[in-house]
Amino acid sequence: MRSLNRQISIVPDRPDLFAVWSSFAVLMFCMTALGPVLAEIRTEFDISFAGIGFIVAVQGMGRGGFMLLLGSLADKVSARRLLTLGLVATGLSMLVVAAAPNIWVLVIGLLTGGLGFGLVAPSAQVHVAQRTQADQRRRDIGRMMSGGMFGAFLAPIAAGFLASSLGWRAAFVAVAILALCSASLVSLVRSLDAPQTPNPAPSKSWWSALELRRSVLAVSVLAVLLWGSANAARGIVLPLYGSVGLGLGPDGVGLLLTITLGGRAVLFFVSGSFVNRFGMVLPLVITCLTGIVGTLILLATPTTTTYIALGVAFAFNGLSSPLILMLLAERAPSHRMGRAVGVTQFLVDLVGLAMPPLIGLILDLAGFSMVGVLLAVMSALALVWGVRVIREVNPSTRPDLPHQNQSPN
Repeated sequence: MRSLNRQISIVPDRPDLFAVWSSFAVLMFCMTALGPVLAEIRTEFDISFAGIGFIVAVQGMGRGGFMLLLGSLADKVSARRLLTLGLVATGLSMLVVAAAPNIWVLVIGLLTGGLGFGLVAPSAQVHVAQRTQADQRRRDIGRMMSGGMFGAFLAPIAAGFLASSLGWRAAFVAVAILALCSASLVSLVRSLDAPQTPNPAPSKSWWSALELRRSVLAVSVLAVLLWGSANAARGIVLPLYGSVGLGLGPDGVGLLLTITLGGRAVLFFVSGSFVNRFGMVLPLVITCLTGIVGTLILLATPTTTTYIALGVAFAFNGLSSPLILMLLAERAPSHRMGRAVGVTQFLVDLVGLAMPPLIGLILDLAGFSMVGVLLAVMSALALVWGVRVIREVNPSTRPDLPHQNQSPN
């Protein structure tokens, strides 16, 4: 029983890892709260589906832009400071959204919310990648990212319930309070002050400073395909399919999203151990094949059954999404891990800027069926490219990783 508890425990003796897990949970709780209230925002401000797509894209634009600008801070500043500042910034931006008198103030609030993401995400990911043993890194990366999915799991039903009871603005007030309270608690975890890895040879060129080497860019392309389709599904397709396609209210949309994201959170949590046992290719194949089949179900008439099938397809993305950070941890030099994470997320969100408006436009013109075709194509491309990238992995760029004569992690 004791060994079983150690296997399922997130952080048996590492309060810093629990703080990272919790920060990710709160961060994604704040971001995912938008989904169940999109229909209410559309009604109050009288905007089209394309306008809703723009709002979702703005959230991603702020996230990617600030991660590019601030990612390198994770290589220099302690995680305790960055996580605390990031959660405070997230809470304040959510208060701006809650008080928005018009659509443009709401957009500004969502855009500045990316500041919190830009501070928290790279710092959390770098801390786990650098402060865990090589034979436990993949497992701990998957578990850390499961924190984000746990927050995303709770947010829809909580935000949907508050929106149905007190209005959509109440949901963002609650989110802001949660972020600010979490910031005060994270600031007390002194083990997050572990010294950063020194940079033995500072980069002089713009190209190398951004860590735009071929091996990292290959992972970034895979991230665009895997995370891009997942972000589109979570941010706009699943919420609008429930509210518009099925005519559900915020509480109903929130409940269905919670069930879907709960399954994804579980798969995130076990992904590291799954990869350790079966390798990286199998979870990628499972994710992409279920993505292709599940999203093509959008060609059918919207029903609760088709929604569940779409949700299952989205949930399985959690099995392979942590692969991106695992690959970056094995390819990027440790003193530039923050930059590599920031650049990758920036490229994902740069391409993702087009996804929500494009999906909104497709919904206005052709309905959900063509959206299903688009997401299925992205899953197919992710499968082909991902297998190629994984087979080219060269852990020699990270001397702290085990080599071929050592047991794989």
